[in-house]
Parts: sequence; C-alpha cells; structure tokens
Amino acid sequence: MMKKIQRGLFPSVVCGLFSTMMLPGCIGNGTAGGNEVSVDSIPMDTTVYLDEANTESPKCQIKINFKYLKSADKNDSLTQVINRVLEDAFSSAHAGAASPQAFVSSIKESLAGDYLKDVQGSYQTDLKNGMKPDEIPNWYNYEYEINSELQEGKDSIWNYAVTTFQYTGGAHPNTWAQWINIDAANGKKLDKSEVFAKGTEEDICRLILDKLLAEANKKLETDTLTCVEGLQAVGILLDTDLYVPDNFLLEKEGVTFLYNTYDIAPYYMGRFQLTVPYEEINTYLIKK
Repeated sequence: MMKKIQRGLFPSVVCGLFSTMMLPGCIGNGTAGGNEVSVDSIPMDTTVYLDEANTESPKCQIKINFKYLKSADKNDSLTQVINRVLEDAFSSAHAGAASPQAFVSSIKESLAGDYLKDVQGSYQTDLKNGMKPDEIPNWYNYEYEINSELQEGKDSIWNYAVTTFQYTGGAHPNTWAQWINIDAANGKKLDKSEVFAKGTEEDICRLILDKLLAEANKKLETDTLTCVEGLQAVGILLDTDLYVPDNFLLEKEGVTFLYNTYDIAPYYMGRFQLTVPYEEINTYLIKK
C-alpha cells in the first residue's frame, strides 16, 4: 500500500469523521518591496476515521504547517506573487486558493479523500467477512505531515523549505523535502542556472564532495572514508555520479545542498544536508 503523494491527483470529495484544528500564528517580520511583512503560519491537525461512529477504528492523521508572508498592505502585489510561489512549492495542485486558510483546507480535504478512497472499501469488506478489532492490519492507518520553514537568507533572498512525511501502509514511512529560493525584490524563484555560473558544476561538486565525505564519516562514526570509492563501498553514489541538486538554499553563511533519501544513498543513510561556506563557493556564483 506504499504510495508517494502526487501533487494534483488528490480527489476532492471527502467523507468520514474529522477532528480538526487550524490556527494562524505570526512568527516573524521583514519587508517586501518596501512594505512591512511578517512570516505567518497556518497549522492544521486533522484525524479522519474509517468508521465515523467509532474513534477506535483505523484513521488517517494529517498535520500541516504552511508558512507564508503576510503584508500590512492588503494591496501588496509583490507579497501576493511570493505567496503564490510558496503555495506552488508546498502543493502545486492547490495553489491559487482564495486565501491561505482555504489553501490549507483544500490540501487537507484532498489527503483525507485520498485515504478514504484507498482503504475504506477494503475495510468494509474485511468487517463483513468477520474481521475482529485485534485483527485489523496496521496498513489501514495512514499518516501525513507537511511542514514548511520560511526564513531570510543571503542578500534579500527568501529561503523556503517544505518537508513531507508520509506513511501509507508500506514497510516504512518516507520523508522528502523541497527547497527553493525566492528573490524578495521581484518574487522570482531562482533555479540553478540563475545562481551558479555556467560550466562550474564540476568545481562545485568537488566542494560538495569534501562535505559529503565529512558527513558520511560522521553518520557512520568512522574516519576512513576519503574518496568516492570509499563512499561507494558503503552504498553512497552507487547509482549516480555526484551532481549539484535542484534542492539548495542560499543561506546567510553559505549554500546548503540537500540530497533526499535515495538520491545518492540507501534508505538507512537518510538525507544529506551539506553546507559550503561562501568563502569557498563565491567564485562559482553569478554576481548580481
């Protein structure tokens, strides 16, 4: 029953029993286009039961924390542009909702509907066939958690990180993240070609490799890994050469590169976050 979330494929019809909490919360301040803005958040915690009359029945737990910019000026078009980029990174299938609250509610309803569509029919069949409460398999229980972080990075850049945890009845849960950088001056999402100078990927990878070796040694509690061959011996970079990932953040002190689980290493190694200080990588960055 393992299935990765596909943005844009959630059904929108939802039934069942919901226990929901959604509260806004202001958590920071800044500026966008000269207007005063704050980093706001909408946390939501929802439980959907397969049997709406029985809270002991299998359930789907949904936790969402969407962070976005809130402007003091309701006509602040730049903040609206930035928030649309944030929504697209968080869940592109639901971007463009009437409000941040409606955006989060739409995601919740879709995930809940997806859960019920996946397992409710099988569950009802099992009950009719005499399945007892202590015989209900654990894969009837789902869990989704989508969190985000929005922070100021280098030179008027917004750093946005979306992390998704998902358990849908498989052998183990999955966690992955998407990182983006947004130019605070115009609301534009910055991709690799707009940040790193053309023809520098090999040089940047050499810098990343140094950090990867250090992090792999730390994870494995050793100091014996000194080259690519050593990494391959423990399962890292077996199926791919090292590359500059699309997931990176232009943070205040350096560029942090993210390799999600399975990107360059087996599941047990988890993800790799590797920071290259600006004094090492500045030569390869496109100057504004």
